Amino acid sequence: MSERSFVRVGGLAGVLLAITSWASVAVYYTLVPAAQRAPINDFGAYVASLTANRVGSSLFYGLYALLAFFALLGILAAYQRVRVADEAWAFAATVIGSIAAVGTILAGLEQVSRFDETARLSGAGNAAAAVIAVQAPSAINPYGLMTFGLTAFWFIIEAGLLWRIHVPRLLPILAVVAFLDLAVGFVATLAGSAPIALLAGVIAGGVGGPIFWLWFGYLLLRDADLMSAQE
Repeated sequence: MSERSFVRVGGLAGVLLAITSWASVAVYYTLVPAAQRAPINDFGAYVASLTANRVGSSLFYGLYALLAFFALLGILAAYQRVRVADEAWAFAATVIGSIAAVGTILAGLEQVSRFDETARLSGAGNAAAAVIAVQAPSAINPYGLMTFGLTAFWFIIEAGLLWRIHVPRLLPILAVVAFLDLAVGFVATLAGSAPIALLAGVIAGGVGGPIFWLWFGYLLLRDADLMSAQE
């Protein structure tokens, strides 16, 4: 166990996060039935569809929880890279990002559990209770606080820190783009605009976030190799 191995794990996690994020988007548009995709306008049809087949939706949110786990490892490793710019802000970003990542893991698993409970209620002939179950707001991720709000906060702090260290200038710019996209998603969720929130989520999950993490993960892996060469 060493700082080098920890940075390498974080870099690998960043690469795996990008791959998992793209896989989750592919699952959403290929395996999740149309009746289960946001925005949900007919909750009766949504519940009926979940009862018949919830594999795609469960897999999507399971992957979402997995990519948040990879994000947690990457965020912790990123601290080792950016703390030279400002120790206090790097620590603050790590705490905020870790809370967001853990919250996103729990939110994803909560959603999978909710699908199971909804299908159970519907299968038992209690369709009204099943509709209430799927309409209830998340206790772990209210208004997208974890997935949009705190994650956006981590990206903007990280962008400022990355700008002050020796990395390609495009990397912190990508972090700003991810921040803006997530911030729009958070405001849209607060305003109850599901279509805008969905679009922001797709862009963050399919473009901004994965590209940032793929690049940053590569840089962390390179740093680990340089540390090995110096030992």
